[in-house]
Amino acid sequence: MSAMARMHVARFAAAAAVTWAVALPMIAWQGQAFAAGASSRPALTLTVTSVTPAYATPGQTLILRGRIKNNSANKLSGLSLQLLSSDVPFSNETTLKQFTQGTYQAGGPVSGVSPLNIRHLGGKQSVGWRLKLPVNDLGLSCFGVYPLTVTASNAASTATGSLPVPLPFWPGKADSCPDLERPAPFRISWVWPLIDTPAQGPCPGLLSNSLAASVAPGGRLADLLAIGSQYSAQAHLTWAIDPALLDNVKTMTTPYDVGTSAGCQGSSSHAADPDARTWLSGVAHATAGQPVFVTPYADVDLAGLAQYSNVPDLHNAFTDGEQLAAPLLGRKPVPVQLPAGPKLLSAVAWPADGLANPALLEILGAMHVGTVILAMPRSSLDYTPGAVTSVNDGVGTKLKVLLADDSLSGLLGSKAASSRQAGSIFSVSQMFLAETAMIVAEAPAMQRPILVAPPRRWDPTGTLAGDLLGDTVTAPWLRPSTLGELARQPADAGHSRIVQPKAGEELPRGLLRQVTSLDRRVNLIESIMATSDPRLSRAVYGIESSRWVGQGVGQSRALLSRTSRFVSGQFASLSIGGRQAIKVTLGGRNGSVTGSIHNDLSYTIRVGLRIRSSNDTVSAKQKSFHAIYVVQPHSSTPFKLSVNATQTGKATLRLRLTSATGALLPVEPLTMNISVTNLGTVALVICAAALAIFVSASAAQAIRRGRPRPPDEPSDEPSDGPSGGQEGDESPAPAHDAELTKEGS
Repeated sequence: MSAMARMHVARFAAAAAVTWAVALPMIAWQGQAFAAGASSRPALTLTVTSVTPAYATPGQTLILRGRIKNNSANKLSGLSLQLLSSDVPFSNETTLKQFTQGTYQAGGPVSGVSPLNIRHLGGKQSVGWRLKLPVNDLGLSCFGVYPLTVTASNAASTATGSLPVPLPFWPGKADSCPDLERPAPFRISWVWPLIDTPAQGPCPGLLSNSLAASVAPGGRLADLLAIGSQYSAQAHLTWAIDPALLDNVKTMTTPYDVGTSAGCQGSSSHAADPDARTWLSGVAHATAGQPVFVTPYADVDLAGLAQYSNVPDLHNAFTDGEQLAAPLLGRKPVPVQLPAGPKLLSAVAWPADGLANPALLEILGAMHVGTVILAMPRSSLDYTPGAVTSVNDGVGTKLKVLLADDSLSGLLGSKAASSRQAGSIFSVSQMFLAETAMIVAEAPAMQRPILVAPPRRWDPTGTLAGDLLGDTVTAPWLRPSTLGELARQPADAGHSRIVQPKAGEELPRGLLRQVTSLDRRVNLIESIMATSDPRLSRAVYGIESSRWVGQGVGQSRALLSRTSRFVSGQFASLSIGGRQAIKVTLGGRNGSVTGSIHNDLSYTIRVGLRIRSSNDTVSAKQKSFHAIYVVQPHSSTPFKLSVNATQTGKATLRLRLTSATGALLPVEPLTMNISVTNLGTVALVICAAALAIFVSASAAQAIRRGRPRPPDEPSDEPSDGPSGGQEGDESPAPAHDAELTKEGS
């Protein structure tokens, strides 16, 4: 290790006593100066809106621009702006953060740079400012991040303030620094997320129309796609896409409904959205030939589902998402290990916030997901470790783990990163450059790849997104790489654990248990559909989305209630015959009963019947064993049962609807109260006695006459007398049920 490197390590160790609780600030980068003796109201607001170029190199002149505002009602006179700096770089990330928070002061006035004077600034007025800074005046020679401060004060020094600007410096020559050579570029990889809030319920259409504004020009998703498309090849982006988003945008490419009730009523109709069609085709074009992985459908909470044993939903959400996204992206639906080819999806998992538990790692290993993106854990090392490691998955293999830098993730997830203010946009892009340079400068001789993973539903301006990717491409200490290239790097031994979710960082156990119960009912509905329709399962995935982790649990519960009511309504639309108990009287021990299955749903169903008797004296069976009844929408299909009795008496039959595989449906059963009488047997005895009398009389008469009557001669006996083997009398069907009939024998 060189002398300069040893000096950096020693200075870091001295600063290590500073607790990590000095967190990354919500940087607004608007310096506030206060009038002496005033309360909390600032007299001045100082803003930096740009530094061009964003990093210093020898021989250049930096141009700093910004605005200064007088917040008071009184005129301020004799304002002066000047630059302060130091030729000593920050030794570690902690001191860099202290500087940006205003708790670390360093440097004096830059020699050769004259102050900028503003004679008068009226009350509530603001004015733009511009300062030139020749880089050679800073006296820098070694790579690193240096403090640069813009200060302002009035003539009486009653209103003063300062604004920190971390400034990376890149030496013009490899050997410019006497103690440390200029470092080789570090690999840096971006995950570029296209993920949104679930918008699919159990009914056709969308729950809301907020997606329309997001895919329109200037919308969040439109900007992410436009900037990502512009830099995809140069920055070697790896795209992370939620199939539910593709599904919802595809719904908008044709006329669609929005905002239905749980019963699919009360929706508003919308014409096909041309912006949706443009955005969807733009995704396929932007990602063509670039690395892509898809989240499970609706970006379900992987850690929560794994922790509370809802493995089927976790697995099915992955499979369903891959099957849906692949044709829309022009790829094969089965993901492969990194690096995947241009026509394939990458087998990568990205749990919410990069948090995973051992149960999830084991499931991912069993699913052959070879790579997982996680949050970088805190390290006791005096430098930022590399982004590549591995972990045992619990099934005998190792998962490749890519660790997103926590400082960069925190920066991109800050309020400033979503601000539309020019000062905030500049602050985030400048801090991004400084953070990446600081990672390299901490241990420049140790190559350590960097992974950048913004928030899943990131909402930067197009300007900020473009600045960040532009800096990634142009910063000489960075080398853009794909996720596949990153995964091929050696594992860093500096990581010994993963960051697991804490309370509130995954969906709660009670909610997911209710979803598991709902799953069983949804599976029954899907099992009776003659034509498969994944919409209901996808609505369940929306309940389990990572979008609802934390403050969104209430919305998840609302979706759960909505979907549960929908499913209950589906079963309520099925029935067998009437809904009241049916009385049937058989005038013999054998007979038949007919009925019908009613389907008031909007789709064709395939169901079976299960019949149970209250005792063994009466049994019933379908004419066709294991019969499956196909019932068209809003119609009925008849069925016929054979009823057999071993003796007279009464019994109760219960008829239940089942799936084609025999699973019982939660549909109101039909009860049939069967009464078996001897009326049929008595009728047979009477008929037999009459026949015997008839035969005896005929024989006696024939003897008296000497011969039997020729067959063709007319008989004196009536021709319509009873004969053996005829059916017995039938009892009429109950008057209150027009759908059930019976035949006795």
